[in-house]
Amino acid sequence: MRTFSNILFISLIVLCYFIFPMKSQTRENSVIDTLTLDEVFAIVNANHPKLLEIKLGRNAADAQLLRAWSGLDPLLNAEIGGNNEQQSYKSQTSNATMEVPTYWGPKLIAGWRRNLGLFDEDLNTPISGEVSFGIMLPLWRNILIDKNRASILKAEQIPTIAEAEILSTRNELFLKVSEKYWDWSGSIAKLGIARDLLSIAEFRLRGITEELISGEKARIDSIEMSQEIQRRRGAFFKARRDYEKAKIALSVFLWNSDGTPTNVPQGIVPLDPTNVFRLDSTSFISDKAQAFQKRPELSRNSAEQNQADIDIRFAREQQKPEISLKLMPYSTVHTIDGSLPDYKIGLQADMPLLFRDARGQTALAEIKQQTLTFKRSAIERDISASVDDAASELIATYDQALAARDELSAARQMEAAERELYERGEGNLFTVNFRERFTVESASREIDARVNFRKAIAYYLWATAGY
Repeated sequence: MRTFSNILFISLIVLCYFIFPMKSQTRENSVIDTLTLDEVFAIVNANHPKLLEIKLGRNAADAQLLRAWSGLDPLLNAEIGGNNEQQSYKSQTSNATMEVPTYWGPKLIAGWRRNLGLFDEDLNTPISGEVSFGIMLPLWRNILIDKNRASILKAEQIPTIAEAEILSTRNELFLKVSEKYWDWSGSIAKLGIARDLLSIAEFRLRGITEELISGEKARIDSIEMSQEIQRRRGAFFKARRDYEKAKIALSVFLWNSDGTPTNVPQGIVPLDPTNVFRLDSTSFISDKAQAFQKRPELSRNSAEQNQADIDIRFAREQQKPEISLKLMPYSTVHTIDGSLPDYKIGLQADMPLLFRDARGQTALAEIKQQTLTFKRSAIERDISASVDDAASELIATYDQALAARDELSAARQMEAAERELYERGEGNLFTVNFRERFTVESASREIDARVNFRKAIAYYLWATAGY
């Protein structure tokens, strides 16, 4: 009995060593490399193909902005021609014009023309040609805004939309990878417990076998211990499968810089779920205000509303008559002798009688604006609800973690008391094994509680735009 008591005492020490700290251990005393959640975030942010795909939106936004500015590109137009009717008539015409639109609406015009041999002498020019320049000014429509300005102003909102898409995708990935990371962390802790519990049972069986040979123990104890070992082997195999499954699930988010998928390296372990803490009301109020300032859904909606405002302004501008002033002074050879240069001045008017197209555009733009306003109200309500839900989850998992910790403490006390009774000959091996199993179950629930708390933190950070 003394020998068996020593064995039980050693078993208790081993069990306390492996379970109480709840740390991942190795069979060697070497230092273990860890993979932190922040390191996983860095890998996802740098290499995940879904995020890299969304980040192309920045390039697309720059390209669309470049296209919008192309409406202000100078336009050059040139033409040359001639007519030769044998023995009766020869003529030659050449002209080139360049139009330079400006951001605020006026259009600069420059040109050169040369006409020789025409019947109408007024159209003929000197051999060197005739240079002209001028300006076209809008007098009613297109003063406050025109097509080019509307395109540019709308395109300037696209980078904001692209950034919102990137942030939204990144935050979703960070939330998912956080959950997988803590599942991996919890699974490796449970695997360590299952392995250690099996080792203790095997060690205990060897001691019982020795006492059985010496006649100090009954055969039923060895049968009981053998049965317990098989039960614990089954638990170990399940824990190993859960660990492998969690590791594979996390590996889905890991990619190399060259775009090839990678796995969690062998010998790398996660951090254990750390101690829990309670969310205070001051932090909650601040975090909720931050959510309404930084959530990407609101940034996108604001940019889309700005685009709708521009559409409304442009559509209303089209309900005005288009009247433009065109002034073209001409530089001719006659200016050498002091005479004034020729010039051309005129008005250009364009006015649909019913403006149905413009009124339809205005109505559609206003409907879009109202739709975005309703959508914003729904987004704000969803954000408020998600922050409240995340805070509730955080508080609930905190309380659950404390309850699980207290349960584990009581289970350990009961296990120690039962072992003490057994050593005094007042208990039995079945009850000791049962108490050990119950302690392990309590330890597993305590790990689950802390893992769930870490997942709740990830959800809270997503809801409050904390990533």
